[in-house]
Amino acid sequence: MKYIFILILFTACNHVKPLKKQANTNVDTKVSEEPVIKRLVVTEVNDKEVTISPKINTFPVFTKENTYKVKTHCDNINLYFKKYDWGKSKCHEFTWHHVRNSHLGNPITWFVFGDDDAKDVNTTMILCGVHGDEITPVKFCFDVLDDLRKNPSVLKDRRVVLAPLVTPDSFFKNRPTRTNARGVDVNRNFPTKDWAKNAKRLWIKRYRKDKRRYPGKYALSEQETIFQVNLINRYKPNKIISIHSPLTLLDYDGPTFGNLTGKAAKKLLIQMSNSAGKYKVSNYPFFTGSLGNWAGNERDIPTYTLELPNSDWHKTDRYFKMFRTAIHQAIKNDLSHDRLKKKVSKSGQQQ
Repeated sequence: MKYIFILILFTACNHVKPLKKQANTNVDTKVSEEPVIKRLVVTEVNDKEVTISPKINTFPVFTKENTYKVKTHCDNINLYFKKYDWGKSKCHEFTWHHVRNSHLGNPITWFVFGDDDAKDVNTTMILCGVHGDEITPVKFCFDVLDDLRKNPSVLKDRRVVLAPLVTPDSFFKNRPTRTNARGVDVNRNFPTKDWAKNAKRLWIKRYRKDKRRYPGKYALSEQETIFQVNLINRYKPNKIISIHSPLTLLDYDGPTFGNLTGKAAKKLLIQMSNSAGKYKVSNYPFFTGSLGNWAGNERDIPTYTLELPNSDWHKTDRYFKMFRTAIHQAIKNDLSHDRLKKKVSKSGQQQ
């Protein structure tokens, strides 16, 4: 009897079909989503090398409603707005795009004012929260979102692509850090032409292996960097504004001031400075693996780095009021080389 039972069990097991393993993806869906735990403290994760394809991923068609994962992400943002006494973030009032997650699984989201699929439109990209310990830029970006929604005339025939929290893992810490969850400074991880030659060498010799400035094991190794590269390639902005703190300056990287786009970019730089009480304009050096180097110097996209006065989260409202006009000016100015060329040509014909 014992042997008959074993034989029946063995036969039954052979007829059990294995479950198909679902592909792991960063694309947010509404089907079988695991709940994201709300938290104020993010546990550190041991750094493990992950092979990431540098190919630009395709962007799916988005629904009109935020997914559960994005809604929970907004809940987390609201917790930190409460922590810093910032009032309501209004995160839930926007329909976010979401494709990629951070190392710890937090969504990296962005919002688009204007035609998402337009091929030839004056496009401004605004990036905040690149370094998690720079608190004030995150609130700044949410203030920009709310302001633009209330002032649609600024957006006429224009598009604004805004990512308010590029590096959520380091922001969602009890003690925020400059580096992401893998200990990498994502603003030293862009695939600039000199990265392989200089990134590690400069980190060792110039910065003496400062952990806050670690460029990563290889260029484009981090989800947050891939996200920014994908976003720029997807929307092809004719200008980028990256909000940081606390250096109290406005920096520019991009086409030289001698050519057509550079002249227009310089004019905008001066306008932005003047409208903010002649805010200090500085020719701050660009770095191996930085956004300014990759987008501005190597791809000729006018890239403005606005360094807010400090990271004091009690003064965020003051900073937004200070630079609100400058942001509007940047959005309205069209720095597209082709359209600038047509404008100059048309002006010459009228004369």
